Amino acid sequence: MWKFSRIFLVIIFLACIFFAACNPNPKDETLQNKYSILLGEFKKVEQAIELKTKMDTTIKDSLRIEKINDKKYILLYGHFTNSFEAGKTAFNLHSDRFIGNYKIIIHGKQILDDFANVLFVAQYPDKPAVFNFNLITKQIEVVWSRLNAKVVELNHSKDAHTFVISTAQNFGKEAGLSYVRNAKVFLLKRGDDQDNEIIDLDDGVQLYTYWENDDTLKVNYSSTDSTDSKTVVQKIYSIDKNGILGVTKTRKYDLFKDGFPLPPKRVPVTLSPLKNYQLRIVGTQGKSYCYLKDLDKRSEELIAVTIRTIYDARWSDDGNYLFIVTNNTVPENPRKKKESSGELLVINAKEMKLQKIFAGFRYENILINGRLLFFDQRLGNNSQIAVYDFIKDKYYYTISVTGGCGLNSLY
Repeated sequence: MWKFSRIFLVIIFLACIFFAACNPNPKDETLQNKYSILLGEFKKVEQAIELKTKMDTTIKDSLRIEKINDKKYILLYGHFTNSFEAGKTAFNLHSDRFIGNYKIIIHGKQILDDFANVLFVAQYPDKPAVFNFNLITKQIEVVWSRLNAKVVELNHSKDAHTFVISTAQNFGKEAGLSYVRNAKVFLLKRGDDQDNEIIDLDDGVQLYTYWENDDTLKVNYSSTDSTDSKTVVQKIYSIDKNGILGVTKTRKYDLFKDGFPLPPKRVPVTLSPLKNYQLRIVGTQGKSYCYLKDLDKRSEELIAVTIRTIYDARWSDDGNYLFIVTNNTVPENPRKKKESSGELLVINAKEMKLQKIFAGFRYENILINGRLLFFDQRLGNNSQIAVYDFIKDKYYYTISVTGGCGLNSLY
């Protein structure tokens, strides 16, 4: 009898351990507020266990089974701080064929995958609007458009959850002078059903935006002084990563003394995120020499040479890849009608080599999205967005929309 009781107690103990693993403590707020990758839903726990055992050993130990009710069990992977990080990991696992279809969930509910859904600007139907591109399905759809509002620029936070949309009723050039009519700035948060107008700018002569750092977006808007036409008034608005409007600064420029205020130049990022690699650019005799330093090994190598000047440089999140954008050149002979174009260089810093050169288009805007590099490629009136997997060194997709498209703007 005692032997039977001990066996019974062991069975109960093992069952408790199993169901504890399937049901994390609901009071653990640290885990409750984390995002996870959902790999499957099942009516029986045995079905979930069967799929788990079939998974690659690379991820098997990180999988967990949770019980929702007596007829629903789910197989999950990982705990992440936001949808973007969860989606980035899921996409990598999917690309490397470790997992099939997946969803991003929190509190047991599916939410939008901020990583796999990339926003960009395209024509809809006859004015710039905001579109979404899904990395998995390759589907394109319009997600934001307003009457009498053309999208001038689109900016997003680092986690791709908050978007700032600068618009104008109309903009262009008139008698050689720029103009912007009825400008407004909207805040769009992924998953929300509506946007918020955060700045009403009215009419002006110049509108541009730039990230001062990862947490602060600057909106610069210039207009002529109503009482003095030779004075330009520039207002600089600060918007944090959550879309909250901060302090507004005002500057005045005398056109005769100061000239017209120009947008700040791009500043190439020369130091890698982990501070183990550094780009050094030397311009001489009409060429740009790009040297890459390995700061840990205290060595340096000439990695690329171009006849163009360097416009921008950005690193992958892990710092193993460097992306260099050159200025678009104009033909020396003005009689030649050849379209100006630039280069986009992909450097594998870990292997200290030039991996890829994209040429033949104008390259200005790039977006590093996990293992994917998005970049505008423009020529004449044609504009597309190329998507390149720099880990596998191959094109992933080319986004093309009637009327053209761009990462931040159409112009």
